[in-house]
Amino acid sequence: MKINAIITGDLVNSSQIKNGDIGAILKSFKKSFNEINSYLLNGEGLLEIYRGDSFQIVIRKPEKALLISILLRSSLRKFHPLLYTQIKTNIKKPIYLAYSDARISIGIGMISYSKGNIVEWQGEAFKRSGQLLDQMIKGNKRLGINTPWEEVNKELEVESMLADTIINRWTTATAETVYEYLLYQKNQNEIAKIFHIKQSSVHKRLVKYGNIDAIEFFIKRYNELINNRS
Repeated sequence: MKINAIITGDLVNSSQIKNGDIGAILKSFKKSFNEINSYLLNGEGLLEIYRGDSFQIVIRKPEKALLISILLRSSLRKFHPLLYTQIKTNIKKPIYLAYSDARISIGIGMISYSKGNIVEWQGEAFKRSGQLLDQMIKGNKRLGINTPWEEVNKELEVESMLADTIINRWTTATAETVYEYLLYQKNQNEIAKIFHIKQSSVHKRLVKYGNIDAIEFFIKRYNELINNRS
């Protein structure tokens, strides 16, 4: 059987989000997932949202799971109710701290049952992802990975904690820039045109505030570890 990745997640502090905003956040989240799914997975990824603020995603290409998880968190962190319907202009905007985010666990392994809704599916990947998410809730972590290989888990645990610290600092401006950069691999000049800002501002968002070099190195290392074993 082929190894898959299961992403299990839930919105962080959803009870503190204003009434009516959850719907807009999930709408934006689904739109981002559809973009990611189309561009990175040829539309083969599966998403199910349940209990109002939780989700599970089936990734048939486990080597893509970390990149997708970071993109999903950046898509949530770039959302802000004051920006959701705002038309981008050249007017200087204030710095918005992240309004929404998610706790995301990645489980790598086999899927033994795949009928009905995703939350009814079973297998090693689901077990690893679900158990890890429970541990993360207790430990106040927002990014974790559980694989069948203990030596890989030990390495990824350290790297995940460091990456989590970086992502937790992203403002909406940094998150939206990282999203465009990681998903579409646009250069800084192309991103500057999208957001009507200077190239130097894009550089600050990606390098100074986003620590994008460290994030890319982590994604590359994860890809190597998973590909070498799957």
